[in-house]
Parts: sequence; structure tokens; C-alpha cells
Amino acid sequence: MTKPVSKKCPCGGGKYAKCCEPFHAGTKHARTPEELMRSRYSAYARGREQYLRDTWHASSLPSDFNLSDDNPTWLQLQILATGTHGNRGYVHFKAYFQIDDDIGVMEEQSHFVRENGRWYYLDGEAVE
Repeated sequence: MTKPVSKKCPCGGGKYAKCCEPFHAGTKHARTPEELMRSRYSAYARGREQYLRDTWHASSLPSDFNLSDDNPTWLQLQILATGTHGNRGYVHFKAYFQIDDDIGVMEEQSHFVRENGRWYYLDGEAVE
């Protein structure tokens, strides 16, 4: 199920058509862990479940993953730090969301791996 669309990219990178939409459409692949993180955040915000599956490393993709109706409304992404070392990378971020009248924040350090020239989300750990 896709969320209502806006011309603004959920990741905060400008217009969706020039920012994350090419990743979601498969016409462009992320060159860095940060690009992949931003496009995945936008996929959560836009309800692009298949893109999330396609960019999740097969070794860690939950077999029961789905964007159910309780996917919150994602409000803002804040990148705090990024880095790469060879075919490994990380992104430390905060993602703000809304459920009913409550605003929340998720802070995570996500880990990424590059295989055959493409970056994949591997896993993440909550930062408190």
C-alpha cells in the first residue's frame, strides 16, 4: 500500500522525482550507504515495500517483513554521521515519526555492505 504522494522527497533532499524516485524506480542505484539510507527512509515514508526488500541484504531480511497498516507517518530524517571502509559502511541517523497524536524519534546506526557493486542494508542497532 503506497502513501499519498508529494513532490517533496521525504528524505529532505529536494524534489522526489530527482532525489529518491530514480532509486525506487530502479533506474539508479545508491553509490554510498547514505544514498541508500535516504532512499530506504523515503521508501518507508512512501510505502515502497518491494524496494525495501530489494535493498535489504538477503542474510538479514526478515522472512515476515511487510509494511503493515501500522507503518507510522514519517516526518523527517536527520543524518548524524556516515562512513565507509572498503565494502562496509554505516549511517547514524534520527528518524522522526508520528503515530496518532504522538511524535517519536528513532535513532539508529545502520550497517551496510556492498556486493557486486551495489549497497545493501545489513542491520542496525538502536542508539540511546
